[in-house]
Amino acid sequence: MLHTALSKKRDDERLAQLLNIIQPVRNEFRVSMEGLRQGQQWMIDIAHTLRVDAPLPDLDMPRPSVRANSGAGVQQQLNHYLSQLQKQRRRSEWLVEFRQHLTDITGRWGDDLFVCYDVAGVPPTNNALESRFGRLRRDQRRISGRQFNTATLLDEGPYLIWECGDSEAQVLARLRRVATNRLDYQCRYKNLRAEQERRRLIYRLQHHQTQVFRELEVQWAAIHFHKTV
Repeated sequence: MLHTALSKKRDDERLAQLLNIIQPVRNEFRVSMEGLRQGQQWMIDIAHTLRVDAPLPDLDMPRPSVRANSGAGVQQQLNHYLSQLQKQRRRSEWLVEFRQHLTDITGRWGDDLFVCYDVAGVPPTNNALESRFGRLRRDQRRISGRQFNTATLLDEGPYLIWECGDSEAQVLARLRRVATNRLDYQCRYKNLRAEQERRRLIYRLQHHQTQVFRELEVQWAAIHFHKTV
């Protein structure tokens, strides 16, 4: 745009001065962008290597199906690509560090990175699960009006996350499964209430100790009275 303006207004010295001022910055930025583009291309190549069309899990199956050696094949391809990157020379210091970071992080993940290729239904990332937890926190913040609601998430998290359906059909399907196993649901709900009561007692002992002891004395006296009568 600036060159176009100069071509149209060659007699405008202010534009020429501005170009002389920013030209060194443009040159320096152009060099750094070359490195960024190269790093971006490496990431695109790795993403293409790791891309997999994971089939949806079959809910009627007792356990997930296994596709033998699929993960090992992808791992071999990725390791080969990274080894080829290590052979490239004449790279900037930043690119060398970035290349080493790619190698190190892949090594730290190890075989766990490729489980999704062997077990049908296992997603390649936990992005969907993280999004669900984020949605749960936002919903609880909106309902309670509190910025931080850690206690509720700790106490009722398994039940709250169960209610976070992506669609009405999913929620109804979960409710139908609960209806077929009502005894298990009641048992879990009873355990939840017992845990809530235990936490409530601990809190009251910490903040209202005298009142708690007085109530316990009244309960003991009532029990002793009924036994003597």
